[in-house]
Amino acid sequence: MGGGVRQGHTLQLVVTIGAVLALVSRSTIGKVVAMWLPIMTFFAQGFEHSIVNMFVVPAGMMFRAPVSMGQWLLWNQVPVTIGNIVSGAFFTGLALYATYRVKPNLSSTREMAAHGQTEGDVVFAQATGATQ
Repeated sequence: MGGGVRQGHTLQLVVTIGAVLALVSRSTIGKVVAMWLPIMTFFAQGFEHSIVNMFVVPAGMMFRAPVSMGQWLLWNQVPVTIGNIVSGAFFTGLALYATYRVKPNLSSTREMAAHGQTEGDVVFAQATGATQ
């Protein structure tokens, strides 16, 4: 079960890196290559993605693979989904938030603090473009 969580976690890191690379690329061919390379890497390494497994495992069952629905859900789908969620939401999501969040401008922070406003007010003002 731990292997599925680890594979799901590692795969999600690779896939989200591909998505971020595609977002920062300016050309169409750059976007295609940026997404293609990580996805081919995860297929080559044998990592597992919960959405891909929703097709592949039942298709194998239709071709008489020796696995039951309960075995698939308990030993594959649930652990891989947990790994995908943890990696995508916490590791990649928090890293992107920490990198791209709106940071307060120190000079305007001092000015607003002089008027009795908090750092939260500064961040809100910068995010909305509001000025005093």
